[in-house]
Amino acid sequence: MSGETFEILLRPNLQSVRRLVHSRLKGTDHADDIVQNALLRAFSHRDQLRNESQFKSWLLSIAFNEVRMFFRKSRPCISLEDFPHREFVDRAPSPLAQCERQQQQQRLRAGLARLTKRDRTAIQLVDLSGMKAEDAARRLAVSKAAFKSAHFRARQRLGQALRKAA
Repeated sequence: MSGETFEILLRPNLQSVRRLVHSRLKGTDHADDIVQNALLRAFSHRDQLRNESQFKSWLLSIAFNEVRMFFRKSRPCISLEDFPHREFVDRAPSPLAQCERQQQQQRLRAGLARLTKRDRTAIQLVDLSGMKAEDAARRLAVSKAAFKSAHFRARQRLGQALRKAA
């Protein structure tokens, strides 16, 4: 399409392009600039128009795309670097840590099963339940010194049982 043909087709459609752009922008000062950009783009790509009977819709779609580009450029953009660095950490233990913990618990149960009831009770009261030695001694009706001695020996036997199992 020649420049003269483009101008002939543009004259009856120029007012439609202006109305479209002005209606979409609602009174901004950039409307005439966008109309001009749309006309320049249409003129530079006039060879892409296949049928001259579709000139008006082709030109209006170019103008509408120019309006979209204007709004896209004026859209606020915030850089991720402007935000404080936050690291979102998954607080749940990893599957590996969960597996290791389960294995440790199984080994501990197996080791405790090899102990006498008295040794098992001493370890369960203090080490697993978190009871103080004084309270555990009162619960078992023995002196504090006797309980501490029994607890110490029970832990030694548990260590030996765990080493044998490994």
